[in-house]
Amino acid sequence: MRTSLFGLLLVVCSCQIDKDKGIDRDKFTFKTGDDTELFFKNMRQSYYDLEENQAAKFNVFRFKKRLQDDSKAILNLAIVINYLQDEAYILLEPSGSLTNDPPWVVNWTDTVSNTSGQFKLEAMNRDNMLEFGTLLFEGIEQNYTFTLAEGTPFLNSSKEREAIRITMTDYYRLTRIF
Repeated sequence: MRTSLFGLLLVVCSCQIDKDKGIDRDKFTFKTGDDTELFFKNMRQSYYDLEENQAAKFNVFRFKKRLQDDSKAILNLAIVINYLQDEAYILLEPSGSLTNDPPWVVNWTDTVSNTSGQFKLEAMNRDNMLEFGTLLFEGIEQNYTFTLAEGTPFLNSSKEREAIRITMTDYYRLTRIF
């Protein structure tokens, strides 16, 4: 009994992501492995809506519990798997007032340290979308508050924040960043 309890504790602890550990941008890659794709397919895919684009040979995964409301500025993320190239990408999917083309400016505030700054997305390419998603992920992990450039509250609901956090975490696992 003691051994099985220890084993269960070990499994639970090993599945946790260290929130204090930053994202190592040197590990950024778009490559997936057979093992990470298999893990995603068997363990994580059920949390996502799947859109198959057979012409492009892509599968697009959108978190099922994401907020969908075109009346407000929302940014949802999707994981795009290019199964011919064994690659995955983060796709930013804006709605509401965010449907305009970039640049997008998001102001952040850390209420603990009383610091603030801006995240800016200049262009929608795979590198910039990954970096922008990572900045939002790190800000959510640090419990930052966000507003758009004009002062509109942004990512202020737990549902919006959790959808980004979970999608980015699954992407990091898929591409071995975690």
